[in-house]
Amino acid sequence: MPSVIPPEFLDLLEGDALGHLATLRADGTPHVTPLWVDHDGDTLLVNVRVDRVKAANMRSRPAVALSVVDPRNPHRFLAVTGKVASWSEEGWREHMDALSRRYLSLERYPWSFPGERRAIFRIEPTHVYHEAGDVETAES
Repeated sequence: MPSVIPPEFLDLLEGDALGHLATLRADGTPHVTPLWVDHDGDTLLVNVRVDRVKAANMRSRPAVALSVVDPRNPHRFLAVTGKVASWSEEGWREHMDALSRRYLSLERYPWSFPGERRAIFRIEPTHVYHEAGDVETAES
């Protein structure tokens, strides 16, 4: 059953906080990498080179987890488990340029190379956990 990311945590997916994506290798061990994150309302979006381990893992084993920590308050975070609902190479360049504007303040993605192939993976959340990180209201 799909789970919803609370609106008060969407800023973590719209700012410059890095996400940490966990995928599963064929032997069942986790593979975790930092990456830029995005969302389109109900689904998380990650833009990945198709020749990367995480891309192969997501194509073969769609169960994933993604966490994002607020860079201004490390006690505030979002942790999502879910599954890759779809992926497509269409529109990846425009998406990476938009992410570059957000994460690097650059108009164009600077590390692109001729023949590069990337895909946008859409992750449907199945469980969402979050902490507000409000230290002032925490019990001693």
